[in-house]
Parts: sequence; C-alpha cells; structure tokens
Amino acid sequence: MLLMEASFLLRTSKLSIAQISDRLHFSDTPSFSKFFSRIKGLSPREYRES
Repeated sequence: MLLMEASFLLRTSKLSIAQISDRLHFSDTPSFSKFFSRIKGLSPREYRES
C-alpha cells in the first residue's frame, strides 16, 4: 500500500521527493529513497522521470 501511494504521488503530483517522504512518514528522504529503490529497482527521481 505504501509503495502504491508513493508511486502515485511521484507520477501525479508536483510535490518534491522530500515532501512525499514526509507525507508518507519516513524518518528522512534517504530512507524513503532506499525503500523505494529496493522494491522498484529505480530511485524515486528515476521513476518520476520515466
């Protein structure tokens, strides 16, 4: 569920990655990036740009 919300926000919102990380209650942006990259195989930035 968390990954789906993150993916949706990255694709559809103009929120920064830091804002998305905060909205999803990660302790910091690097933690969010590591979580997202581990599962999706792309960094949040790469996912957003693809």
